This record gives sequence, C-alpha cells and structure tokens, in this order.
Amino acid sequence: MKKTIANLVFFLGITYCQTEVVILSNNVGTEIDIDENRFYKIFPDDKKLKSAQIIKISKNEYKIIIVNEIKKETTTVDRIMSSEDFQKLREMVNSKPLFKEKDRIAMYEGLDFLRAEKIINDIPKPQYVILKHSGGKKLKGTLTKVEDNFLFVQTSTMLESIHLENIDRLSYKNKIKDFENLRPYIYVTTGISGYLFAQLYNNQRPTLLNEYGIARKDLTRYRQIFGIVIGLIFSSEVFDAIATLLTPTDTIILSEAEYDNKKLK
Repeated sequence: MKKTIANLVFFLGITYCQTEVVILSNNVGTEIDIDENRFYKIFPDDKKLKSAQIIKISKNEYKIIIVNEIKKETTTVDRIMSSEDFQKLREMVNSKPLFKEKDRIAMYEGLDFLRAEKIINDIPKPQYVILKHSGGKKLKGTLTKVEDNFLFVQTSTMLESIHLENIDRLSYKNKIKDFENLRPYIYVTTGISGYLFAQLYNNQRPTLLNEYGIARKDLTRYRQIFGIVIGLIFSSEVFDAIATLLTPTDTIILSEAEYDNKKLK
C-alpha cells in the first residue's frame, strides 16, 4: 500500500513538472491579460481574448490556454505550440518596451468598439445613419431603434436589422447643435417663400371680376396671406432640417479589424 502511494506521488510529481506554467516574458508575467495581448499583439487573431497562459507539456511542446469572453459568456480554447514558435514569440515580446499606464491610455484612445454597446444605445433616435458592415457593405437609412444589440434601419424599400458585432463603422449625428440665431432668418425666408408661391399661383389663375366688372383683389390677398401662413407653419420643420444638415457628422469605429485597417493607412 505504501509503495503504491509512493508511486502515485512520484507520478504526480513528474506530471506537475511536465506541465508547469511558463513565463513568456518578464513584460507580461505568468498570465497574459487583454491589455497586454493588444499591446504586444501576442495572439492578434483572438479578438475576444480575456486572458491566456502558456504551459510546458514536454521538451518540445507548449500548451496555450486562452480564455475568451463572447457575448458575456466565457469559453476556453487550448492550442499546442512548438518550442520554436514559443521562442519566436518570446523574442518578439522581449523586443518591445515594458507596457506602462501611459501606453494603456494611448492604446485605448479611439477604441470606440470597446464601448460600442453603450454608444449605440445612447445615439439619439430616429436619425439618418450610414453603416459599414459585414466586410465592406454600406447601408444608409433611418436608425429607428436598437434591441438586443440589433440595429433596425429603415431604408427606402425595407426595414433592415443588423447585429452590432457585424458593424465596422457608423456615421451619425451625436447631438444637434444649437442654431437659434438662424431661426428668425428662417421664419422670414419661409414666410416670403410662401408669399411668392401664392403670388405665382395668383398669376396662373384667371382674373375674377366682381359684379361691377372690376378685378377682385380680395381673393388675391387671401391667397397671399394663406401662403405666408403655410410658410410659417413649416418654418419649424425647415429649421430642424437645416440645423441637422449643419451639424457635423461623427464617425465611430465599431470593430477591431476596422480600427487596425485605419491605423495602417
């Protein structure tokens, strides 16, 4: 019995030694987190990586244990790496400077895709947007609502729904600017426009005579006043449209691949 226990302990000891966690570099330590992975580009294809460890399983092989977080669910992926690839990866990380807090701040500047869900939910709706999605496709229309990370965009022909994860870039109006100084000018312009349209209409109509054979001016004045009133009624809509057009468009990047492409240009 004692001999069996001793053999078991000896076997577990060998197994432990053969599966030790190794330090890829002093720059990252025993566990590679999401920030270090982005900075050093250790596993660039793992966009959802939360953390990673490297374990030595034999003289010539290493196991990579990657923890991903996809849609708030955690999954684990194992991969095998040769000693040659491990050495190349170590040399690459060691060739770069130590990751500091200032590097973290600079790295996350412009990474809107990391808070994409909050940005999308905070966008004023409805409004006209331009989407780049699914590897280069473009969609233009009115963003009506967002539900369960699906964006519903009304185009001229149909209502499209696109998941947030498939969107690379979004152009929209973050907040309509205040152009109250233009409101009086727009009111005057729409009023004059209504008067001019009414006058044009009057010129196209035959002249009506009263019982004494004199041209009736009351109908002409009525149409002119009616045109001015209609112009003023639509002045608010015209003001809102002009304010929207004059407000600059914000463009946000909602995918890491799109962000990387922008950096390369």
